[in-house]
Amino acid sequence: MIKQTPHASLSTEDRLALHELANRYGNAVDARDWEALAAVFAPDARFVIGADEPSPVVHVGIDAIIAMMLVGRHPVTHHVTNVVVDGSTDPVRLFFKVLGTGPRGRVGSADYHDTVVRSPDGWRISEHLVTFRRADPQ
Repeated sequence: MIKQTPHASLSTEDRLALHELANRYGNAVDARDWEALAAVFAPDARFVIGADEPSPVVHVGIDAIIAMMLVGRHPVTHHVTNVVVDGSTDPVRLFFKVLGTGPRGRVGSADYHDTVVRSPDGWRISEHLVTFRRADPQ
């Protein structure tokens, strides 16, 4: 869990840009706009699916991430919510949740724990950890 601590080194403009980065991720995947997705990630980013599972699937580099996206099954929509920016760490961390609606109306949820870096072109995700939320079996 990311500790929610304000940090003076992140301006309001930075925090807004990081919130928009989370939303741009969801919009790019929903539109299948891989050029826009490339503007969300650092060129050498790591994308880890099932980060909390014994054998997570790891894709390294924007080309590998886009190749995975091209063949992956995606929700029809990503509803980005609960965005938290943690500027108390170096590097900066970004946490957000998504609710994804599938083509048949089924809904799923995931937590995204990201490491972000400031590039000459703005903030980019350097590591994207995906944890699927599942109901506890009882």
